[in-house]
Amino acid sequence: MTFTEYFINRKIERLRKASGTRRLRYRELDETRHILILCDMSDWKAVEACIHRLKAMKKSVHVCVYALKQDPTRIWDYGYLLVEAKKDIDFWGFPKKYILDQLRHLPADMLLDLTGAGSPPALRYLMLQHPATFKVGAKYVSDRNWYDFSIVMEDGTHDIPFLFQQILNYLQMIRSKNP
Repeated sequence: MTFTEYFINRKIERLRKASGTRRLRYRELDETRHILILCDMSDWKAVEACIHRLKAMKKSVHVCVYALKQDPTRIWDYGYLLVEAKKDIDFWGFPKKYILDQLRHLPADMLLDLTGAGSPPALRYLMLQHPATFKVGAKYVSDRNWYDFSIVMEDGTHDIPFLFQQILNYLQMIRSKNP
């Protein structure tokens, strides 16, 4: 961890502790209409297949994509927010205010985090800042649980198709008891 990551990691930990007090609403896959996906541009090919499956299920999909300068930027036919490492992240590792504002305005019944354990802290910060009432992602064995619903993955494993399929399976099997 570099010195500049210290401050964002400290803020992330405070946000994680405070997230226990936010409003949570479990959503069955059938009742979920808007899904926000967080991902890295380097995983785009695998994530794109997940997006196509969700769109085939008649879900409205928005994507927040983190890209390094050398990553090729693509044009998509659906809502996305591109977060570029050098342009949209400040010296201390925090996303700039206009990125946070844009992210907060993306509608989402469910936030689906498809980033890996080695993703930049800025993505975790963005995930914690979004007002979605149901957050889903991978929990790695040696990491904290950041989500309302998570699939446990072995450290060093970043298999998006497997993770996505497991999430779909469980969300289809589990029924909500919410009134």
